[in-house]
Amino acid sequence: MVDRQTEAMLTDGQVDAFRAFHPQRLRGPPPRGPYAQPNMPAFSHRSPVQTAVSTAGFVLAWTAISFGISAVVFEASSLAINIVVGVALGLASAWFESVAFPRWGLLLAPITAVALRTAFYTAVTAIVLVASFGLGPRGSPGAGIVETYTGSAFWGFVTSTENAVVLGLVAVASVVVNGARQVRLVLGPGTLAALLFGRYRVPVREERAFLFLDLTDSTGLAQRLGPADYHAFKNAFFADVAGPILATGGQIYQYVGDEVVVTWRVRGGRLARSPVETFVLLDEAVRQRAEHYRDRYGEVPAYKAGLHVGGVVTAEVGQIKKDIVHTGDAVNVAARIEGQCHGLGARLLASEAALGLAPLPAGLEAEEVGAVELRGRVGTVRLFRLLPLDAAPADGAT
Repeated sequence: MVDRQTEAMLTDGQVDAFRAFHPQRLRGPPPRGPYAQPNMPAFSHRSPVQTAVSTAGFVLAWTAISFGISAVVFEASSLAINIVVGVALGLASAWFESVAFPRWGLLLAPITAVALRTAFYTAVTAIVLVASFGLGPRGSPGAGIVETYTGSAFWGFVTSTENAVVLGLVAVASVVVNGARQVRLVLGPGTLAALLFGRYRVPVREERAFLFLDLTDSTGLAQRLGPADYHAFKNAFFADVAGPILATGGQIYQYVGDEVVVTWRVRGGRLARSPVETFVLLDEAVRQRAEHYRDRYGEVPAYKAGLHVGGVVTAEVGQIKKDIVHTGDAVNVAARIEGQCHGLGARLLASEAALGLAPLPAGLEAEEVGAVELRGRVGTVRLFRLLPLDAAPADGAT
């Protein structure tokens, strides 16, 4: 039978595809009702402008590739046809990467995701080769489309060594690039490059902002939902968090139980976007999916957070399992600030220093709650409650 966690991750349309990759985990009819709703959001953290720029990049890239194949392989090129090919394949690639793959790729193991992307881009390259064939001298100038693509010259090219070499090179390149993308996804943006280039092999002093984001009433949730459903609930919430973090330029530093620790590297004492905006965007994401949470779990995530900025030492640790860690007072203070939320009746508390990183999102104001002593630390920290974040996105549901 299908376990409830798997049911929650699939829509009816996804069941058949999931069966193809995990036949041993899906038996019986497709799930129906509330459990047929997707557990993971197919989020997009890109703005319309970023999406347009990305799409234009795909179009330009495939137009250039089409010109290159026409000129190098077939020793001829046509401006109009190469532009048409580039636009068509560019739009197809943009759709695949921004719509299709984010929705389905969450169901796949990393190696399967690499294989799927490799198959897609190899097939697209094959389409470029076929479309470009009729442009060169091999295409029998003057011949019609049917004659060009059914003649012996075309089938000779399809089975030729040079065609196999081109497709083979594309496949190898795709495996390397998309393999790196999957590793980046596992480690988090920025971590792979930092490890590969040894950026933190020698400890580096940095200024960083830290946001400790914690689910409220996690013990009660775990008891009410049970281990499997509670894990699915947390995973759905963590997926909802990802888009807002990427949108504001943050990085997930750690998952600690039911808590997410997010960090931003601060340069020149400023950030382009306030970490407070991460919380605002998360409220919007949870509000949009509140009905799903209620139908699936009977609960809508309630959460609180603490924000602080300060100096830390960032360095690699470990031998057989490397990681990049941040050590310093700023990390501990952010955690202690989050711990004050319940007692001060706030969903988001920030230090005075953290509020100075960037302008607050529109519609928010900071209300000072006073200088607070934090457990395990000498002295006090001026804390501010962010309003109107006192209302939960689910209209107070917890």
